[in-house]
Amino acid sequence: MGQKKWPSAFATRSLFLAQRFHLVFIAAMLLSLSACQSRRIDLTLVGPPVSSVSFSTDVLPLFTSTCAGSACHVGQTTNGVNLSSYNDVVSSISFQYGGDLIVVPGDAHASPLVDKLTPSPRFGVRMPSDAPFNAGQINMIRVWIDEGALDN
Repeated sequence: MGQKKWPSAFATRSLFLAQRFHLVFIAAMLLSLSACQSRRIDLTLVGPPVSSVSFSTDVLPLFTSTCAGSACHVGQTTNGVNLSSYNDVVSSISFQYGGDLIVVPGDAHASPLVDKLTPSPRFGVRMPSDAPFNAGQINMIRVWIDEGALDN
């Protein structure tokens, strides 16, 4: 009676392996988290950050200076799209995209307008075909839509 019982060699080894497993698991988690933080965003397609965009000051001048040159979407409706004014833009539909509105306020990713401006749209060819928008201009339109596509 009174003698201490030492843990068996098996129990000691199991405890050691469990502790080692936890250390390896924690190290793996830390490495995966650091890999997530080191991802870089390619700004060649995204463009520089834009804080707030005005339709009348920033977006409409893009449309009137480029989309009016070919007289396709400014002053008239072509394939359901008219980019002459705020009301025309937000009420335009795209026949190529199943009759959906070209602007989904708050969701540039779901807006056919943004898709059509990118290098490889889902339907048809990139617009404007004669003078495509650069990454910064496309980003400005994305921000305007993500901010709610306001009439400002």
